[in-house]
Amino acid sequence: MASEQLSNNQESAKMIKRNRFFGVVIILIVMAPMLLAYIMYHTGWGVSGQTTNKGSLLNPPVSIQDLSLTSNAQTFNVLFNDKDASKKWRLLVPVTAACQDVCQKNLYTTRQVHIRLAQKAYRVERILLAIDELPLSFENQLQQEHPNSLRVTTTNALFSQWIKMANIHKNAEQFYYLVDQQGYVMMKYDVSHTGQDLLDDIKKLLKFTYDN
Repeated sequence: MASEQLSNNQESAKMIKRNRFFGVVIILIVMAPMLLAYIMYHTGWGVSGQTTNKGSLLNPPVSIQDLSLTSNAQTFNVLFNDKDASKKWRLLVPVTAACQDVCQKNLYTTRQVHIRLAQKAYRVERILLAIDELPLSFENQLQQEHPNSLRVTTTNALFSQWIKMANIHKNAEQFYYLVDQQGYVMMKYDVSHTGQDLLDDIKKLLKFTYDN
């Protein structure tokens, strides 16, 4: 009886070890693509000069939280501590009071790309970044034409410091930016990039990351 009980205990221990092993393997399989994509984009490791991304990689990536963004009198940065919000990729679109052709085109392009993501659109959030005070008429226009975007503000001083950290030396407000799930700005785009360029990059990134 004792030997039979010992044998059963040994079998149970072996089964627990096997289950733990397979559990670790499953976790590694799920996490490996996301971890690899994160390392490649943040360090450049394994990325050749002939990269397939259409946007321009920032070197180094910079945190959106360095802009100390506010939204509706609430600190925006706390969103990155929210479990659901932190799963999103984001498109950061600078907006100035004198939003001319380039600014308007960036707004239009990012909106259309967001629409074209269809059932995956919930994984990407558009952020309109006001870097100075906007006229009320323009505020109303943004509300009407881009109702599903998040509106945030920063100061010119913070924006200037931020673009220096990103090694962007001029025309920073004419780019729009792709922000990863950890809040780091990884790529920039301008009017030379088509909506299809942006869409291709986002779809590729969504394949390598998860929302649950």
